[in-house]
Formats: sequence, C-alpha cells, structure tokens
Amino acid sequence: MATIKKKFGVNLFQLRSKAGLTQATLAERTNLSIDSISRIERGERAPSLESIEKISNALKVSASELFNFDDAETAALSECSYESLELWNLLRKQTI
Repeated sequence: MATIKKKFGVNLFQLRSKAGLTQATLAERTNLSIDSISRIERGERAPSLESIEKISNALKVSASELFNFDDAETAALSECSYESLELWNLLRKQTI
C-alpha cells in the first residue's frame, strides 16, 4: 500500500505534467529547489504547509486538489516506481 507521501507525489507529478511544467519551472515559480520538487514527486519527502501553498499557487489549483488522490489511476500509479511514472507520462502524451 502506497504511503500518503507517495500518493501526494504522484498527484503532484500528474498535475505538473497536465500544466505542461517541468520540475525546473515549478521549482522556479515556487522558490523551491528542483531537488525538493523531485523528492516530493518521488514520495521521499513531505512538503511543508508553506510549500503546499506555493505549489498550489504555481499550478493554479486549490491546495485541496493536491490531496485529491483517491481516483483509481493515481492509486495504481502510486504503487509504481518513479521511472514507471515517467514512462507512463511519455506514453500518455503519444498520439495513436
């Protein structure tokens, strides 16, 4: 079972990807380091409340949306490695 940090990270990855932002761009907009964004997305680190506010503002979503990870896709992706998540994102962008 995935931890809340992992679920949060996967959801952040999905929201960031949907917004068309790189980790570097999100880091710049939030004044967080790229390493911090990466570690949050991998579920290795939990963001502070201040970081959650900065991230939600940068992504133009509510803070509560960052915690909306009850859908089946996020649950399934939370069980995968970060490399699998990146592959899923690349495949998702491909057109058939």
